Formats: sequence, structure tokens, C-alpha cells
Amino acid sequence: MPVKLLEVKGLLKSFKDRAHWLNRGKDVTIGPVSFHLNKGETLAIVGAAGSGKSTVAKLLATAETADAGELIFDGETVDWRNSSFFTQNIRIIFQDALKSLNPAVKIGEQLEQVLLFNTRLDYQQRQEKILEALRMVGLLPEHAEYYPHMFSGGQAQRIGIARALILDPKVVIIDEALAPLDPSLRAQVVNLLLDLQHQRGLTFVLISHQISLIKYLSDRVLVMDSGQIVEHGNIEEIFAQPKHPVTKKLLFALDM
Repeated sequence: MPVKLLEVKGLLKSFKDRAHWLNRGKDVTIGPVSFHLNKGETLAIVGAAGSGKSTVAKLLATAETADAGELIFDGETVDWRNSSFFTQNIRIIFQDALKSLNPAVKIGEQLEQVLLFNTRLDYQQRQEKILEALRMVGLLPEHAEYYPHMFSGGQAQRIGIARALILDPKVVIIDEALAPLDPSLRAQVVNLLLDLQHQRGLTFVLISHQISLIKYLSDRVLVMDSGQIVEHGNIEEIFAQPKHPVTKKLLFALDM
């Protein structure tokens, strides 16, 4: 039986649309939405542009502030203002790894900053943790001394994974993080993520528009439209027999 790790109830966010020129300035409401995550699973959140899928992911990681909603984690209600909880337990792998890195700072120092601000490890413990994180994603100890521009796109994405996992989180959000990679590199990174999920019991939230990736990585799927969840369920069932018109249209578009 699946073990529930996280439950979201009535998550809500309202804001002015500044992203899309056609709707710029219009009021947008995401939610209220409710869903849960099971330990060790991958939940895909899909939808057309502007459906609210990325906003939900950002709210879950408190990259944006929710207007309302309850979060229950391992049976305990969590205060949305508890930034240390979210930093430790829910991490994001960004879409453009190179842009998320400081070009003037060595990779080892950037990984150390995460540990400095969020742990009580001493210098030697931090260095050991950094080397462990690099090895975990298939990089070498000497890469700690490299600057971001010295890495390929695939290596940069591995650094992004290392940074997301260095605090040993329970939930990792993959927000279109695999889209920029070419197919061969994407396959390598996907296999790495699956290996790490198996080894560490990680729970993933996948935001993607790539149907093959969604099918391959995910256990369950939420389909969003206009800020609401319109369909959800087991990945095989949803893809084999979609019920909502939005789901049917979306899967047809994704399959093109």
C-alpha cells in the first residue's frame, strides 16, 4: 500500500498576469487545489501554458507565497512561514541549470553556501558532503574547483541535481528541468534521477510537456486547466482512457 508523505488542501493563489502579453494585467486565480504525494513516487502535473502547473510547484516549494491552503507532511501540519522546513525537505531542480549558477563562483563554493546557510556542519563535514554530492551525480572531486562555464549542459544539470539533493530532501520538484537537454543527455539524466530515487526513496513532482518523459517517469498524473485540477489518477489509466476533454486535447497535442 502506498504511504502518504504529503497532503495539500485548498491551495490558493491570486495574482496579476505579467507573463503572457495577451492576458497581461488580468486577474489570475490558481486553485483551490488539493492533492497528495506518496513516498517514493513521481507525480506529474501537466497542462497547457498558463494552466497553473508551474505555479502550484512554486507554491509547494514556497518560491511563491500561497494565499490560502493547508500542508500536511508526514502527518504533521506545516506552517507555510517555516522556511527552514521547506529548504530542507522540498527542493527544486531548475530548468536552466547554468543560469541558476553564479558564473563568478566555483561550484564547490556554491554547494558549500547551501550547507552554510542550512546546516551546522563544520568545514571538514561540508567538504565531505560536497564531494559526496558530486560523486552521487557522476562528477569528479576536482569539479568542485571548476567555474560554471567550464561544464557542458548535461554536466550543469547534474550540478543542479547535486545542489537540490545536498540537504537530503524528501521531495524534489523537477520543473521542466530536462527540456533543454538533447535526447541522449536527457536519457542519461533521467536514468540518474531514477537511480537516485530508488537509492534514497525520493518523491518527485514532475512538471513537463514531454509525453514520453511523463509516461516513463511518473506513477500518477494531475491535469490542470485554468488553475484547477480537471483530472487525476494512475498514469496508465489516464493515458489509456482520458475522460476530460482538456486531457484528451492535451495528450493529443503532446503526442504530435
